[in-house]
Amino acid sequence: MYHYSIFQWIAFFIIYCFIGWVFESVYVSIEHKKWVNRGFMNGPFLPIYGFGAIIMLFAALPVRGNLFLIFLFGMLAATALEYFTGWAIEKIFKTRYWDYTYQPFNVDGYICLGCSLMWGLCAIVLLKFLHGPAEKIVLGINSTALIVADGIFLCYFLWDMYVSVRQAIDLRKVITEYIRNNEELQRLQKRVDVLIAFMNEDKENFQNKLEARKAEREEKREEIRAELDALKADINGKREAFHEKIHTFQHRARKVLKRNPSVHAKRQHLTFDELKELITKR
Repeated sequence: MYHYSIFQWIAFFIIYCFIGWVFESVYVSIEHKKWVNRGFMNGPFLPIYGFGAIIMLFAALPVRGNLFLIFLFGMLAATALEYFTGWAIEKIFKTRYWDYTYQPFNVDGYICLGCSLMWGLCAIVLLKFLHGPAEKIVLGINSTALIVADGIFLCYFLWDMYVSVRQAIDLRKVITEYIRNNEELQRLQKRVDVLIAFMNEDKENFQNKLEARKAEREEKREEIRAELDALKADINGKREAFHEKIHTFQHRARKVLKRNPSVHAKRQHLTFDELKELITKR
């Protein structure tokens, strides 16, 4: 399409994946004051920029002579891709790698007006400044060499994607176990609080009761103490089991968080900062 072969499209995808990785890594590294190998994947590629550039080229190349249409078509195409990608990642991996919830005119936190306008400007920069030199490079490569280079890249890309998906799945497992563990511990803790409150109330009432009922009440208090001790032991056991279970997933999950320091999960009862500290420091 647009006089490019499939191998040339793959080459463009490689170039823009790399450019996107450079931009994001430098930007996030400056923001966090340390080097961050940014992105979903381990290698120096950001697929969303590669796909974003390709979809903008598909949308805007037919109107490359009209700046306004380049801006409009590029903005709409890239915004649609960003929304779908953000939605799919959260549905699959239970995490958000970007979140515009607090930005004005956002849609579900996946896209916002400011970033959409930025995509439109990127489309202009892409068509008017970047794609010309990239096109000269790609079209100047021998077809056989291009096929070999594309094949090597695709093998690496698929392997890196496989490893990165496993890491993201492990992070999802940690989040799922963390939520399940928190819910169970909260349920047990409520039972502990009820028993403690009951014992305190019973202790106050006991002073006003007849001495003849002392043995009966002491027996009841001992039963409550035994249940309380069992609950506390259960809580401690579940905490230990949780730590042991996430240890299996922790190594790969830590790599995802290292590449994406702003990643988070949108659950009301999930303290994600606490979870990230647990994964990265344990």
